[in-house]
Amino acid sequence: MTIRNLVGAAAFGLAALFSTAADAQTELKVVAPWSNLNAYERLEKPFWSEKLKEMTNGEVTATVTSYSELGLSGVELLRLATLGVFDIGHIVVGYSVADDPVIEGLELATLIQDVDTGRKALEAYRPVMAESLEKKHGLILLGVYPNPSQILYCREPVNSLADIKGRKIRFYGASMNEFVEAAGAVGVSIPLAEVVPALQRGVVDCGITGTLTGYSFKWPEVTKHLYGMRFGWGLTLIAANKAKWEALPEGQRAAIGKAVTTLENDLWALTATDDKAGIDCNTGRAECPYGPAASMTYVAPSEVDDQERRRILQEVVLKKWAARCDEACVQRWNETVGKVTGMTASK
Repeated sequence: MTIRNLVGAAAFGLAALFSTAADAQTELKVVAPWSNLNAYERLEKPFWSEKLKEMTNGEVTATVTSYSELGLSGVELLRLATLGVFDIGHIVVGYSVADDPVIEGLELATLIQDVDTGRKALEAYRPVMAESLEKKHGLILLGVYPNPSQILYCREPVNSLADIKGRKIRFYGASMNEFVEAAGAVGVSIPLAEVVPALQRGVVDCGITGTLTGYSFKWPEVTKHLYGMRFGWGLTLIAANKAKWEALPEGQRAAIGKAVTTLENDLWALTATDDKAGIDCNTGRAECPYGPAASMTYVAPSEVDDQERRRILQEVVLKKWAARCDEACVQRWNETVGKVTGMTASK
């Protein structure tokens, strides 16, 4: 089935599922990421299903459904949001970069290695992302947040970046694949829900996902080694369909925007704690707040590894990304994210 047919079929099914009741009160239709992620249960679901009503004095309510419940992989979200199948979507950037390299610019593989730098880069680049989303996709950017950092889970030991040479590694997103291949590995694209059996069968040797995501999806049952280079942050946009957004009363738009800013800040704070908690839960090096700890072996990148990371990022990842963007896109990135991270993109 072509992507056009897939999107059309999904749009038809979701539109039927989310048919709007005739009611004077504004009710938003929202889609958020996988239901077994900690952020969904702790913050995203309670915010949309309960707190939004309180924060808008009862004027706005929302029905939230997860990717998991809808059988979505994540790659459909940007296009479904543009089609107006739902009012507001949480769109994972790494799954949507084929549609817009501009929004990819904040989630380039290994670019961001800590939460504080990520927040600074976002604040610099947010206007660029917002403009691209509105002009290209008819979406209004309401918020942006990371998930716990995306690190490498392997069946066999990894003591340095050089050790991944020749291994088959599950990735998502173009730049992540470009990085692992430049490091000598073979990238294999597999949906998140299918990675555990792929590791069991030897389809892949390693997989990249979040520190807590891997724990939640039971990756420690099929892998024994964690390598702590940050390949990404599962960066996620909260965006509203422009036509539906502009149809809302101005006061409601202001109230929703303010409320989502609170959610965004809470999600950044949760990521900062869950990033460490994920490693603790996978390794047992400290108490796991989310269940029994596994006993994976964790290795942090060395200075030599970091030097090689920067070389691949500069010579391969940024160069290939710049080829996907136009001159204005590259210039604006260098003036914002580039200044924050000390990197320069060029064609």
